[in-house]
Amino acid sequence: MLRYSEVIGLPVICAATGKKAGVIKDIVFCPENKKIAAFEIEKNSCEIKKKVVLKEDVLSLGKDAMIIENENKIIAFKKVKDKLGVKKKGTIIGFKIYTKYGEDIGVVKDILFDFEKNTLDGVEVSDGLIQDIVKGRNLLPLLGKVEFGKENILVERAAVEEMIETGKGIKGIINKT
Repeated sequence: MLRYSEVIGLPVICAATGKKAGVIKDIVFCPENKKIAAFEIEKNSCEIKKKVVLKEDVLSLGKDAMIIENENKIIAFKKVKDKLGVKKKGTIIGFKIYTKYGEDIGVVKDILFDFEKNTLDGVEVSDGLIQDIVKGRNLLPLLGKVEFGKENILVERAAVEEMIETGKGIKGIINKT
């Protein structure tokens, strides 16, 4: 399982030439079907048009690099956005999470996904800076029916009950000693 925050900034390498074609700038998610649609690539810092590599054109994605067949797989986002079924870049970082009963769970700070299965498996949730420092962030599995809005996510109560504490806060560090 990979994290969004660990993938951003990885180099994109062409298998045909062995050359670096750019870096991963963002991941385009399709929230409706909880899948990765494409990876936004930055070839140089002064590009204006967004370039992407479709998920199916990625040969592999590891902890150190993304491998694509050749540079022809990097295409303009504008050309494929209708095919992908996304109107704009489909990021969910910063979305507020609520239960279907109106309970505020927190804000999405990171995304966990399985590249091989092409699934969004969960999100790392922050419920405030103080709570992040004291308890650490929670992992919320995307179980059952999950509704993605334009700026919010609605989850079933069952998903909240399955939320996992990461134990990375001060409280977790103290309890380990």
